Amino acid sequence: MNHTQKNNTPHLEDQALLIANEIFNLINEYTNDSHVSKFFLTDEIASSCYSLTAGFTSVIYAPNLTPEKTVDATMLSFLYALMTYGFNIYLKERSLKTNSKPYMLPYDKKIVKKAQKDTLERTAKGNLLSTSLADNIIAIIIENITTQMNLNEFNIRGHRLNKRKFWEYVKLSLYWGYNFAAELVDKNHYQPEKKQQNSN
Repeated sequence: MNHTQKNNTPHLEDQALLIANEIFNLINEYTNDSHVSKFFLTDEIASSCYSLTAGFTSVIYAPNLTPEKTVDATMLSFLYALMTYGFNIYLKERSLKTNSKPYMLPYDKKIVKKAQKDTLERTAKGNLLSTSLADNIIAIIIENITTQMNLNEFNIRGHRLNKRKFWEYVKLSLYWGYNFAAELVDKNHYQPEKKQQNSN
């Protein structure tokens, strides 16, 4: 089994790097008949992600940020982008595994709220889903953040940035977006592997 895993590792890493770059390119990619980037989410889904990242942002600082300071914090936009990236990881991986099977994102606020609730419950239980490919993609993103991000950009006067929490919520934002997408798109169809408790 170990021999097989070693043989598959380069291929998996190549796939992960390819998908990571594809998603990054989506941020600035526009269709010929649209001024909207395909990277971003529908209003209902974006709102659910945004409200959660506001909570993440507040608790990364000590003392916690007030709602007014949270809205203006660079950290909020950063974590929201990571959550959106996680969402897109799921969509790209699904496309790869289902031979580009079509999907639809729900617009019904009740469906989105239910998916948000279910994803939060799974998070609270430490039961987030993932795959080896998704783990590799997320590891690439985190490595890029580690080597290229200057944490001083997130400093806020009168508040201390908790670096341990920062890295915890960077990872959680990516995995949460991935799992939220699974709930919304394919809850009863394509099921990722169960994420191990000690997965990175």
